Amino acid sequence: MRSKLLAIAAFTIFGIVRAEAALPLPEGAVVLPATLRAQLLGQCSRGAPSPGEAGWQPGAADIAALEAALPAALAADSHHSAYLARAPVGWRRQYVGIVRHGQRFIYGNFFMRGLGGGTWEREPVIVCDGGTSFFGVDYDAEAGRIVGLAFNGVG
Repeated sequence: MRSKLLAIAAFTIFGIVRAEAALPLPEGAVVLPATLRAQLLGQCSRGAPSPGEAGWQPGAADIAALEAALPAALAADSHHSAYLARAPVGWRRQYVGIVRHGQRFIYGNFFMRGLGGGTWEREPVIVCDGGTSFFGVDYDAEAGRIVGLAFNGVG
């Protein structure tokens, strides 16, 4: 009986893990490999967090949690404007997982749909200037909150 219960528990856990893996990312979003985190964080005209000591691969549920926290963070920022109010809708997003001091973070690189060229799904998009059409988000995945928001400069 005990081995049957263990088998059922293992099957259930496996099913949950497979269901998470099967969840699609939102349209316009991509998770880049952790090996590209330093390159993605090398922004030209805005601050970005440190690349940390390691990377991790966020799943669709992690990205959904970040995107759910985004509207409140943007509304609280002084750069808030009408076209930012709909984010992440209408935006392309590149995400990468970062481990800093043993804690998991997700960095999001946001840019208006239609920008980023044909390689945006596999290569970091770095743009100098551009103002609020380009911004970055630092999300504490363990605390479930945005801890940093930075917009590109102008000019």
